[in-house]
Amino acid sequence: MHTRIHRSICLVLTVAAMLVGSFPSTTVQAAYRPVSSVVLTVGSPTMTVNGFGFPVDPANPKVVAMVEAAWNRALVPIRNVVELTGGDVTWAPVTSLVCLSLGSHVVELTVGNARAKVDGRTVWIDTNHQVVPTVILGHVMIPVRFAAESLGGLATWSARSRTITLMLPKQMEQVTDMMGYTVTVPRRVVRIATISSTATQLVFAVGAQDQLVVANFGPAVKGKAMGLIYPRISQVPEAGNQNAVNVETLLAARPDIVLTEEGPALKQMKAVGLPVYAFSAEQPGQLTDAITRMGVLTGHVDEAEKSVNLLTAKMKIITDAVASIETAKRLKVYVAGTGIFKTFAGDFFQTFMVRNAGGVSVSEQLTGGKVDVSPEQVLVWNPDVIVLTSYTKDTVADVLANSKLHNVAAVRDQRVYVMPKYVVSWDMPVPESFLGTMWLAHKLYPDQVHFDMANEITMFYRQFYGFSVPIADLTALSE
Repeated sequence: MHTRIHRSICLVLTVAAMLVGSFPSTTVQAAYRPVSSVVLTVGSPTMTVNGFGFPVDPANPKVVAMVEAAWNRALVPIRNVVELTGGDVTWAPVTSLVCLSLGSHVVELTVGNARAKVDGRTVWIDTNHQVVPTVILGHVMIPVRFAAESLGGLATWSARSRTITLMLPKQMEQVTDMMGYTVTVPRRVVRIATISSTATQLVFAVGAQDQLVVANFGPAVKGKAMGLIYPRISQVPEAGNQNAVNVETLLAARPDIVLTEEGPALKQMKAVGLPVYAFSAEQPGQLTDAITRMGVLTGHVDEAEKSVNLLTAKMKIITDAVASIETAKRLKVYVAGTGIFKTFAGDFFQTFMVRNAGGVSVSEQLTGGKVDVSPEQVLVWNPDVIVLTSYTKDTVADVLANSKLHNVAAVRDQRVYVMPKYVVSWDMPVPESFLGTMWLAHKLYPDQVHFDMANEITMFYRQFYGFSVPIADLTALSE
């Protein structure tokens, strides 16, 4: 959401050791407010930000919160605190000037100067005018109460646990989601909620799954594979889907962002102030766009780029492999939905998958998304290949034995196949679909298109899920 400014000097702030205070009741009671809670412990190289652990100083694990006896102050670094809240920190070594900015607040401090500028006003840093920003062990120290309150927040000190707790407002910004809606979200997202199984898979695609506080995996995903990939699955609550949502569960989870698809629940969530961002991946190019957007939203830009580059490169390999097939010789394909006489219209992802695999979807002229068709219509289309999705209730044996389909070319030639599934069915608009496209191209043109599916599967799940597929599963998926 913003560019991290690297500096050779690590900026640090100080906190009065005897700070006494408490969170305002409105902050405690609010189910959703754009507020960051940061807890640092003296002697620890990690801190907790909105419930998740982060390093105090990403560049140096030896940097920890500490107590400076001469000033009777607890010292903690400030750069990562402010940046994880969405703010900015700059250091000008020539003038020894430190600048903190968060929301509408700007704080300027100079090493050795007991006064500072807060939003353009010159003020004392501390009631003890001997306290000045000071360089200690290569770090600039400033009082945390002053810093926190100047940035619109609060700070408290617990002598018993030796912890410093900061409550700071989050830097917010406006973005446009994939449905064209303007959404106000934190500049730095930490807590992520999804109420769409597609959005959940996009979170995995950028490596942000450990930040999920609410997630929709979809009933088909809660199987062996996801249990192995993501042991936390049973610990992350659900809050419904884009059609019906439990707002109370979402509010209690205090998400920085709620990721969804367009549906009836969108208006309901916006009405209570939740930062809702809608995705879509049904159309060509939207899947890679969605992954890129997810990386920007969650601060996982590099991971998103790697995933997009892999998908783009693999899809080019597939399209290059089928490019030599003459248009007149391209096979007609029928993709079944939940039943053999349910299929997908031309505006659905499955149609584009068939096209990318070098086939022609017999239903591409239809509109309306998921549609019912008659046996007579399937016979008129006379597909060369029938693909059953992993969620089609009819089996290959059922289709081959169906008397209404005996004269269909795919049935007559016994070219009826079941699309594989691991996390989700490979025909869905999620990253796994590239494996489905590769698999389909090979099924359509086995003499012309060859892929090392075992190698491709291994590479994919390692990149997108950080997971090594067990040999038995790999063998089954590669068939």
